[in-house]
Order: sequence, then C-alpha cells, then structure tokens
Amino acid sequence: MRKRALPDLNDPAIMRLILRLALPSVAGLSINAINQVVDAFFVSQYALSAMAGVTLSIPCFMLVGAIGHGLGLTASTEIGRALGRDNVQDAARSASLALALAIGFGVSVAILITLFHGPILHLLGARNEVFTEASIYMRILGACSVLVLLQIVCDFIAIGEGNSRFSMYTLLGSFGLNMVLDPILIFGFELGVAGAAWATIISQIAALCAYVYYFKKRLGRIHPDVGALHALSWRKALVPFGKLGIPASTTTILASICFAALMQAATRHGNEEELAGLAISLRIVLLAILPIIGFCLGAQPILSYAAGAGNQARFEAVFTGILLYCAAFSITCAVIAFLFGDWLIAAFVSKAELITFGAHLLDILAIQVAFVGIYQPMVSRFQAAHNARRAAIVSMAPQGYIQLPLALFLPMAFGLDGIVIAPALAAGLTALIAVALTFSDRKTLLIKELSS
Repeated sequence: MRKRALPDLNDPAIMRLILRLALPSVAGLSINAINQVVDAFFVSQYALSAMAGVTLSIPCFMLVGAIGHGLGLTASTEIGRALGRDNVQDAARSASLALALAIGFGVSVAILITLFHGPILHLLGARNEVFTEASIYMRILGACSVLVLLQIVCDFIAIGEGNSRFSMYTLLGSFGLNMVLDPILIFGFELGVAGAAWATIISQIAALCAYVYYFKKRLGRIHPDVGALHALSWRKALVPFGKLGIPASTTTILASICFAALMQAATRHGNEEELAGLAISLRIVLLAILPIIGFCLGAQPILSYAAGAGNQARFEAVFTGILLYCAAFSITCAVIAFLFGDWLIAAFVSKAELITFGAHLLDILAIQVAFVGIYQPMVSRFQAAHNARRAAIVSMAPQGYIQLPLALFLPMAFGLDGIVIAPALAAGLTALIAVALTFSDRKTLLIKELSS
C-alpha cells in the first residue's frame, strides 16, 4: 500500500480541514450505527426474545466501551497536542501506553463477565427465554473484551494523528463484514444470537489485522511500541489518562447505568413486544447521534493541535465551525425522525400497534437528537483544551447526574413514555449547561485553558 500524505493539522483552510478529518470519522461511526440497526433487524427476525435479550446485554458492553473510550480519547487528545508541539516521540508514547492499558483492562473485564454474566442479567430483569438468549450473547462477546478495547484504541490513535480516513476504511470493512456474516451465522448455520456474537468477534479480528498492517508498515506519523514502555515514567505518563480518561469513561459508565435503569423500567411497564419496539427506536436514534459524535471525534485533533500550539484565534475558529456543522445536522435529523417516525419503524416490524408505539417513542427521542449537536462540540472543546472539570460537567450530564434521577422516577409517573422522556429532557438541560459554561467569561476561560 502506498503511503498517503496525512492532513496538515495547521492548514489555514479551517472549514475544509474540519470536513476532511471529520467526515471519514462520521462515515465510520455511521456505518457502526447502520450495523447496529442491521444487526437488530436480523436478530429480531430470528426471535423477539432474542432481540430483547441482546438489548438487555447492552449496558454491560457499554461498560467495556467506556474503558476503551476513556483510553482512546486520552490517547487521541495527547497525540494531537504533542504533534502541535512538534513532539512525535511523546505522541508515540501516549499511543503505546493506551494499547498496553487496553490489553490489561481487556483481560480483566473478560474474566469478570465470564464469571458474573448470570447475576448481571438477573439484576437487569432478564427472565425465561430472554435470559437464555442474553446469556449466550454476553458470554461469547464478554470473553473477547480485549479485542473490543484494542480496536477502539487503535481507531482513536489513527484519528488523533489526523488519519481518520484509515479509521473509516477499517470500520467500513469491519462492519461490512459483520453485516454479511450476520445472516450467514444466525440463519445459515442456525446459531441464533450466538451467530450474531461470533459475527462481531470475527469482524473485530479483521479490523485489528488491518491496524497491525498499519503500524507495521508505518503508514502514519507515529509508531507505537509497547515494549519500549519499560523506560517510561509511569506516574507522570498516567496523569492525562486520569485527568481526561476517567471522566470520559465515567460518562459512558453512567450512560450504561442509565440504560440499565431504563431497560429495567421497560421490563416492568411493558411486554416483550413493547421492549422490542423500544429497542428499535433507540437503534434508529443512534443513526443520528453516532455521526455527531464521530464528527466531533474526527475534528478534535485540529482543536488539540491548536491548543498544543497555543493558537487561540485558530482554536476559536475551529470550534465555531464544528458547532455549526453539528447543530445543523442534529436539528435536521430531529425533524426527519419526528415527521417520518412511522415509516422508519415500519422498516423493522409490520404489526400496526407496534409501529404506532415505536413512532410515538421516536417523536420524543427526536428532542434528544436536536440537542446532542449543541452540547457535544462543547465537550470536545473542553477536552482539547485540557479543561477536564468543564468537560466532565457537560459530558456526565446527559447520561449521568441529570438523566439518572429522571430515568429512575419518570417511568413511575409516565410508564413507558417516561423511559424516553428522560434522555430527551436530560439532553435539553445539558445543552443549557454547556452553553453557559462555554460563553461565561469565554475569553478569560480560553486563555486559561491554553496556558494550562
């Protein structure tokens, strides 16, 4: 493979550079969302109990993803800031440390899930056939947690050095393979939910093979070397992973707890069909939310580079561009979800009552989508500037200290409607907090961020 020139993170054509880095990341996470929807389609065609079981296992794997997100986000931010200082060696150290931590955490998590998946599912409210299907799915995927973490970290490393294009190609290939394998393993080999799990694992192995090639052939700016970490000052090196990684991981952990609370409420207030309708609505919402997150992740290295170089004017210009793009996209998606909810749900199920129920939930969830495009760029701003406190305040709000109480109490008052009102209301309140933190004494704040 011919080595491509990577984008110049200091390119003066800011809006073009944002699109060049962000769109591949959007494509990668969009195909992830599409893969989730396609996976849901095949599993739901196999059995509604299988669909419900896979959905109930999601909180556990969100915890695994939380660890990967914390490690990867820290590595990506540190890589961008180091490259802004023209220090490639520091960037390589951050990448190497993230990979080493991913291996350690991955093995530990695999052991825990293998030993305790049964009690976890009982805690989430799984019963009878739903428990059986969820147990099969969780046991297989949980044992391979290290693959999940390594793939997430590798994606962030490529994005952090500005090579979101390679990350996109890898994700496209991985998720494309997953979508091909799903019907073959689920129906062709009659493996059911086990087939869905094995399709995911095989796809992750393929993605990791691509990254082995990427690093071996030195297709990027930095070259991780886990074996060279023995000479590292671990205490100093781990500080950014604690400062940025822990809040980022905590955000996803809180999201998994909220999701678990919502699913538990759904099992209390709804039947198997309604739980499946909720699962489909949530998967559709991912089609809008994941591209927004992908856009911010892809463009964040430009912010980190400007922060590392101490270029305040460029930092502001990049942030404004990211915010405009994300807000426009999220509002457009919200309008589409609100107007065409019936049609979207009907793509998965044919029962009229279930279509009406799912579309009703989607109308409420559209509010959540509209606000994600406002607060997510502000999280990226704070993370790139190493303002961990403000990043944590905003990022932990929509799935944490705001949504969690709502997730516990709103279903009691509104039943199944309360399950989707909680994330919608939390997203709106989070957007207000994010705007207040960003624009309160903005100039002084930014100077302080960059000088730190």
